[in-house]
Amino acid sequence: MSQVPKIVQQRMIEALEMGRGLAARDFPEAELMGEAGALGSSVLFGDFVDLLLLQWGDLDNQNAAANAICEGFKRNSHREAFIHAVDALVEADINDFAPFAKALDSRAGDGSTSMHIRVEAVAGLTRLALRSSRWTTYAGAGVLRLLDEEDDWVKAKLCRLTSILHDQLAWDQAVESLKTLTSCTACAAEARQELGFVEMSAAFQSDNLLSMVAHLAQSATWFEQCARFAEDAPRARMYGVVAGALSKSLNGDLTAALDVGELGNDAQWVVNYGPPRAGASWLAPPVEAELEWIPLLAPHDGSAAVDPFSLFASAVQVFEKVRAVQVTINGKREYRAPSFSTLTERARAMGLGRTWLGNPTASNLSSEGRARLEAVFRPPGASPGKH
Repeated sequence: MSQVPKIVQQRMIEALEMGRGLAARDFPEAELMGEAGALGSSVLFGDFVDLLLLQWGDLDNQNAAANAICEGFKRNSHREAFIHAVDALVEADINDFAPFAKALDSRAGDGSTSMHIRVEAVAGLTRLALRSSRWTTYAGAGVLRLLDEEDDWVKAKLCRLTSILHDQLAWDQAVESLKTLTSCTACAAEARQELGFVEMSAAFQSDNLLSMVAHLAQSATWFEQCARFAEDAPRARMYGVVAGALSKSLNGDLTAALDVGELGNDAQWVVNYGPPRAGASWLAPPVEAELEWIPLLAPHDGSAAVDPFSLFASAVQVFEKVRAVQVTINGKREYRAPSFSTLTERARAMGLGRTWLGNPTASNLSSEGRARLEAVFRPPGASPGKH
């Protein structure tokens, strides 16, 4: 038996070095569990978790396997292996995540562990919360534990996790947590950018126009602060312009033209030179999402008065894509968008309708048909014929 651990690990290493995937049939439960302790603390921890979860339904002793995985989460110090293990866990077809959530919670609170690992533990808890909101409290507690830690540079990811908890899971301490993070030198720009997104999300969750306008104005302010704070912040510049234009147009300023050329340049830069950080690919929107700003906002270049509802519809349409996060359950990947209020959905529908009425495709409408649609899409309080 003393040779089994070496044989198992060596076979795994050889397969990986040769570019072959690790097949569950080649690493049965008995062999993996025979070397559980060593694998759990090694660079092969992620592969170990992957192989166990692939054969989860056929395991003879799921409790022992779960305990081995949890022990790895509590003590593995290899960041890439830890991330791999979290990826495998949150995408697994299993019913009870409780022991794993508790293990990740324990690691997130372990002051003797590096911030690199602790923030990945919080990321794991956040991803579990996206699968089941019962874990939101754990994820939020993980964020709060790390706010005052000294290793600022790894907190940029913590900023994004915090905004996810706000947008997707309605965590009520997200805004204050992000404001705290603005005082951390290495993530001050990131915290301000995420506050801009959080305020934009809050605007789209508002049930009255005044609140929506106020949130959008605050969003623009945070984005502008981020752009001033960072040496180069194309994403913040882009969204600051959009949020500011939305706020002004909904407040009655119909001259809020956008610099479409500059927006296009920033969008291209973000797509081409802003890849996700290690372990953050699940946070990235579909590749083409940011580029959709260009055609959707092109009509608002100042050549004509800005229709606030058309601009609003375009912005919401792109926002729900760029702020979506990947959730994979039982092998099926989906992009989960933030929730919107009834007011936002109605305003978006109105804007899309008004945009369509201004397109050549609507030229074949009869006068009566156009009049009826204009009445449907007329903003509250507008005079007949104004659209």
